[in-house]
Amino acid sequence: MMNRSYALAFGAVTLRFYIWLFTVLGNGVNFHNNYLIIAFLSWVPNLILVEVINRYGRRPVVIG
Repeated sequence: MMNRSYALAFGAVTLRFYIWLFTVLGNGVNFHNNYLIIAFLSWVPNLILVEVINRYGRRPVVIG
């Protein structure tokens, strides 16, 4: 759960990065339309990455 919490908290950083990226690369596109997309993209890829890491990143520790 800590990884998921970190991913959602890091969504704020991702949001600001995407705002900058869409502003630089999205000439001629309305910011208000982009912001709907950016708000969704700021946390969904983070959660997908964490779920992949949780599923395949660690193997169970066997003691004994």
